[in-house]
Amino acid sequence: MWEYLKKVYNQDHTARRSQLEYEIASYTQGNLSIQDYFSGFNNLWGEFTDIIYATVPEESLSVVQEIHEQSKRDQFLMKLRPEFEVTRSNLMNRAPVPSLDICFGELLREEQRLATQATYQHDTMIPTAVAYAAHGKGKGRDMRTVQCFSCKEYGHIANNCARKSCNYCKKPGHIIKDCPTRPQNRQAHAYQATVGSASSTPINDSSTLTTEKVQQMILSAFSALGLQGNGSLSPSWLVDSGASNHMTSSSDTLSNIRPYTGSTHIQIANGSGVGQDTREGA
Repeated sequence: MWEYLKKVYNQDHTARRSQLEYEIASYTQGNLSIQDYFSGFNNLWGEFTDIIYATVPEESLSVVQEIHEQSKRDQFLMKLRPEFEVTRSNLMNRAPVPSLDICFGELLREEQRLATQATYQHDTMIPTAVAYAAHGKGKGRDMRTVQCFSCKEYGHIANNCARKSCNYCKKPGHIIKDCPTRPQNRQAHAYQATVGSASSTPINDSSTLTTEKVQQMILSAFSALGLQGNGSLSPSWLVDSGASNHMTSSSDTLSNIRPYTGSTHIQIANGSGVGQDTREGA
């Protein structure tokens, strides 16, 4: 009777052992953290070794445990995500290879380093997204990743923001590049106003020479040549009889001044003829 009951109800855990072997073989880190991956892996191996060690003689138990520890460490390392490839290679290329506990500690530190690096890269990418938002939507760009630098929300750019506000004057309704109170914008507006008013002003035709302008030019030339010094000026023109087409209003440059009695008609620069008070000298 007892032999029969033992034969029927005795369980050697063969089915459970096979299932555990399959779960250990297919167990990988996936999206788990190092801590969660290590805990799940340890639980499977703990249940598996309890079944195995129950049938191992005591004198051989230490050898079997050592072999299982090496296999457990190697399987744990080989099933890590690709981002831990560098750390895994460094650990497995050491001589001797560290224990599973030491490997676990170094992997935790590497995981923290990768998390810090990812945070830093995310912070440096935000200005790029904001700069892109200022230039509009690109072809095929996912606007969910574009941040508005006005309201700091994602999904639109500042020009299309319903809550746009100026960071310069702190007033709503426009952004800083369109702010009318900025010195750059005021100068541009003043320049446009000046150009507009100048273009609307009629241009005087200065190319037409009048007799008054010609006379003024002649007088200016005489003054520049020093012909009008500190000497006495005559109220009438003096004709130089010793030279052709020459007359002056300064008596200091002539001698033997006398009234003009000639018959030649003399016309001065303004187009009028000389009067009877004209005198000549040499």
